[in-house]
Amino acid sequence: MNYQGRSWLPILSQINPDGWNEFFASHPFHDILMYYPMRVFRDRNFKLIWNIAHQLPYPFASDLLISATWQAQLDKGYDAPFGQKTVYEYINRPEFELYAIDKDPSESKNLAYNPEYSAVLKKYQTKLKEYQKKSNDPWILKWDIE
Repeated sequence: MNYQGRSWLPILSQINPDGWNEFFASHPFHDILMYYPMRVFRDRNFKLIWNIAHQLPYPFASDLLISATWQAQLDKGYDAPFGQKTVYEYINRPEFELYAIDKDPSESKNLAYNPEYSAVLKKYQTKLKEYQKKSNDPWILKWDIE
């Protein structure tokens, strides 16, 4: 069986290993019940998340959906906290999320729509597209469709 990516074993004991400064991730959720594809580009400074199906509510795995913790917060309303976000923010995600990893490790402040970070957003979108092209990601077409 083949897996994409590479083993972390050789670098687990290293603090800043060479060649591990950035990565691309795919959050598939492409099936009918859990449809919510996402793509991520991250390095030591920023993390960009592209919520490809951002127009839809974020789907929950059934164990989270029925958990007492989630149901208690949901009962409190959309303004109730859920981690560093509100229930509403967890369910309704923007198209892009950009986080300054060094300043905001809990990813609580989305900088994607902050004009001061527009150049950073463009740079990371370009890096994300490069990885999508390199990996033959079919979702790369979505950049041109919408």
